[in-house]
Amino acid sequence: MMHDGVDPNLIWILFGLTIWLAAIGGAVAVTVRAVRWPPPRAATRLPSPLDLLERRFAAGEISREDFDEARARLREHELDL
Repeated sequence: MMHDGVDPNLIWILFGLTIWLAAIGGAVAVTVRAVRWPPPRAATRLPSPLDLLERRFAAGEISREDFDEARARLREHELDL
């Protein structure tokens, strides 16, 4: 005799397969996220104005007086925020 409709066991097999695929996909997503830490955008962070000023002073492009004056101005603006 032929069966009418879908076998109930097939529904449970498909449900179980879906759960396993979701679990494996979640594990892959977590692994990829862990391997790519820190996020790529963190590596492209622009240097702060103080960083640039310190680099110019270290390279000898500006004098100590110019450095101190510019740093004081940067700190004034930092307090305004």
